[in-house]
Amino acid sequence: MAAGFLEQCAVGIAKRRCFKKGVIATLGYCIAHESHHRGNILLTLKECGHKLDQKTQYALWDWDKM
Repeated sequence: MAAGFLEQCAVGIAKRRCFKKGVIATLGYCIAHESHHRGNILLTLKECGHKLDQKTQYALWDWDKM
């Protein structure tokens, strides 16, 4: 999600159906949804016998290292 898009939505320029509860709620949903996918990746790797070391697991959550 681009910062410009969120900014336009916040000032009322862009209208999107998913923003019924506001920009902040939608941004929170997007962050939670991304976290859900990261968790799924780690669980799938673990169940397939490819558990990542702790340093790599934490690196997945560090946005500056992505």
